[in-house]
Amino acid sequence: MRYPVYFEGTIEVSPPLTEEHARLVEAVVNFEETELTKPVFDAIRASPAPDLPYHDRQLYVSEDKTKLCPEEGESRHGLRLWLDQLLTHVFIPDGYVLNGEMSWTASDDAYDRGYIYVRNNQHEDVDDVIVQPGPSWAPNYYADEHLKQALGALLDSADDTGCSDDLVVVASEPLNKLRAIMQKMS
Repeated sequence: MRYPVYFEGTIEVSPPLTEEHARLVEAVVNFEETELTKPVFDAIRASPAPDLPYHDRQLYVSEDKTKLCPEEGESRHGLRLWLDQLLTHVFIPDGYVLNGEMSWTASDDAYDRGYIYVRNNQHEDVDDVIVQPGPSWAPNYYADEHLKQALGALLDSADDTGCSDDLVVVASEPLNKLRAIMQKMS
């Protein structure tokens, strides 16, 4: 899809990028094939995931070289792929550690939004979940996978052997996992 998206947030880089690495990152993100960027583009093309985003100029390095910042204002999809390729072919091999988060929102699609989380060079894209609860007389129920698994394990552990009709015994491990999830939800 070719509709605009808007990114916010920053990814911290530690230690700060050298002048040469900052130039390299921005040149790669801008599709500038030079002697400096050739090894990176060659490594990407030879990798199991040789894709490049369709759009350039989606990231820039902060003046103090400690952060990656998204393009300001209207942008296009591709920042997540740039981040993945830069982690794999520049930051990790050169000893940099990235941490932070960025969010995205698409202007023409309310369901196209989410976050990019990076912690110690591990990154994940997480789409926002929009739940339409439905009317009170016919609610739509939603639970994420962790909660579904915890509830399923709890139900699977239920045993009513030797109990009266109003009692059931459950195993403590799934009950404790469910309690931990519920604590995070409060």
